[in-house]
Amino acid sequence: MTKNVVTVDTIARGSVPEPRTGERAPELEAFMEELRKLRTRAGEPSFRKMAAKSGAVSHATLHLTVTGKRLQPWETVREFVRACDGDEEEWHARWQGVQLVLSADREPDPAPRSRSKLLLVTLALIAVAAIAAVVVVLLPDAQEPSVPPHPGDASKFVADVTIPDDTVVKPGSQFVKVWELKNTGTVEWRKRYLRRTDLPVAPGACRTPDRIPVNDTAPQGNVQVTVTVSAPPTAPADCKVFWKMVDEENRELFPASRPIYFSVLVRA
Repeated sequence: MTKNVVTVDTIARGSVPEPRTGERAPELEAFMEELRKLRTRAGEPSFRKMAAKSGAVSHATLHLTVTGKRLQPWETVREFVRACDGDEEEWHARWQGVQLVLSADREPDPAPRSRSKLLLVTLALIAVAAIAAVVVVLLPDAQEPSVPPHPGDASKFVADVTIPDDTVVKPGSQFVKVWELKNTGTVEWRKRYLRRTDLPVAPGACRTPDRIPVNDTAPQGNVQVTVTVSAPPTAPADCKVFWKMVDEENRELFPASRPIYFSVLVRA
C-alpha cells in the first residue's frame, strides 16, 4: 500500500491531493467544497500567494482550511476568504452555521427529548441567520452591492506602466508603481482615490500610503495613478497589494469590479 506524501512545495502550488471526504462530517465537507470553489473563481491562486496577500497566516494554515479534518477558527477562514476577495459577512454566517452543527455533534448524547430540543435550537439559529441575510438583500432601500453609487460610472484597467507583475526588488528598496486606468463611463471622476484593501497593513508587507489620489478624469479619458512603495527589509517575501477606487468619504465606487494590484518578489 502506498501513501500520499505532502511536501511544502506541493502545498504552495496548490496541488495537494484532497483527503477522502469520508474523513470529515458532511457539513464540514460541503463548507470546504464551497471554499474551494471560491478559490477557483479567484483564479486558483497558490496558497503561498494567498498567505502573502493575507500577511496574517501561513500558506500551510490556509491549506488546512480546505483539507483538514476540523473546522478552522474563523480568523483563519476569514484570511482565506479575504485572499480570494470573498464576502466576509456572508462567509462568517456560513461558518457560524457549520460551527453550530459540529458543536452539537460533539455534545454527549442526551436523552431523546433533550436531543431533539438541541437539534431544533440549532436549526432555528441557522434559519434566523439565513432569513436575516435575505431580509438585508430584499430591503427596498438597500442598495445592491454590485451597483456603482453613480449611475453611468465605469472604469477599465489599461496597463501596468511600471513594475510588471512579479518584478524582483531588493529588501528595503523603494520603487514607484504606475497604473493606467480609463474612465469608460459617463461620469466625470473628481476627488477620487485608490485605497488599499488590506488595512491595517500586516508586518512584513510592502509599505505604502493607505490611499493615493486619482487625478480628475473626464469620461472616456485615461489617467495614470502613481504610488511609492517600500519593500519589506527582509527576504525572501512575496508582496501583493490590492486597491479599490473610493471617494472622499472612503465609499467604494465599483464594488463588483476586481481590484487592481501590484505584485513584487522581494529577494536579496
